[in-house]
Amino acid sequence: MHLKDSEAVKLTQELIKIPSENPVGTEEAIGEFIYKWLNKLNVEVKKEEVEPGRFNIVAKLPGEVSHPNLVYIAHMDTVPIGEGWTHEPFSAEIIDGKLYGRGSADMKGGVAAAMVAFKRIVLSKKKLKNDFIFIASVDEEGFEMKGALAAIKNGWVNRDSYVIATEPSGLTVMTAHKGPVWYEIITHGKASHAGNPQFGIDAIHTMAETLTALKQIVYELPYEDNLLGKPTVTIGKIYGGGKTNIVPAECKAEIDLRLIVPMTIADSKAIVEKAISEGIKRVPGSSATFKMLTIERPPIKAADDSPLVLSVAESVKKITGKEPEFRGLPAYTDASIIAARTESPHCISFGPGHLAQAHTIDEYVPIEHIDLASDILTETALKIVI
Repeated sequence: MHLKDSEAVKLTQELIKIPSENPVGTEEAIGEFIYKWLNKLNVEVKKEEVEPGRFNIVAKLPGEVSHPNLVYIAHMDTVPIGEGWTHEPFSAEIIDGKLYGRGSADMKGGVAAAMVAFKRIVLSKKKLKNDFIFIASVDEEGFEMKGALAAIKNGWVNRDSYVIATEPSGLTVMTAHKGPVWYEIITHGKASHAGNPQFGIDAIHTMAETLTALKQIVYELPYEDNLLGKPTVTIGKIYGGGKTNIVPAECKAEIDLRLIVPMTIADSKAIVEKAISEGIKRVPGSSATFKMLTIERPPIKAADDSPLVLSVAESVKKITGKEPEFRGLPAYTDASIIAARTESPHCISFGPGHLAQAHTIDEYVPIEHIDLASDILTETALKIVI
């Protein structure tokens, strides 16, 4: 059978053709499709409302014990399509081995690969040692990652769970994830005529000094991870002032801090506080406040000897004939937030497609990846639950 005719590739195409943009759309239509598809397997399938009009889909194949369980979690939402596409974003066309469309890499190829792997275990009729769960989640692209948090609240995952988010990892095993923490900083000064700046306090100057200090503090941090490298900071937004000839009384900036283990959310707050202290010290009379813009998303790293990590690595070698490659993810996934909230050392990302394609114009996933991911995820499940 040609790759483009495989079940996993055809399923990916069907999923891409159902828009599920976040925040401009919803996951309702794609959720209904996945619910009906799973119901045909004659297993326990539930819609679990996360908020009105948005629901996770959860399918369960029971084993002799509920925990530790194996959980494949894949988010249904995508970012908005944006402008400038040369391939129709919902046509799911295949050209030269690439399947194009919004969400093809991030992550409808991963959704399909996980669904097909789950179906294969169901059809094998083998007796399971442990529960096998598939979750299609909502809101992974949102600020609050509500779908994954609901899966924790409803008891589908806990500290003993083995969790794979089937994100685009390029078929590498991503065992470490940076913790993205966003802050808003507001500096306060005093307005005056620009002809008499000595009577004012320049809030933009305070912000400049604060952000310069912040960059230096992060640069000098004594942390480095073999998979993730060093922590980073990005100044994503900055705005302030009212008119060119007025000393600005206020300035706002939004920053993105990316933490690595063993850093904590408390560490990130201390870094911002130290930078603000330096900034206002350099501009006497100024002041500043700050607040976190996201939920707490600390860095995570799976245990090297986790049975899940070892099983995925063995499966990669068996299916591809190549040694597995381990990498870190500079972003966050459902697996990351589950690991952070449950303290499970068995949460990773692995799936078809490349992270470089996520959120891009003319996004695509190699169709070869989809089938390989399906096979590797199937083999992993056989090692863990059977």
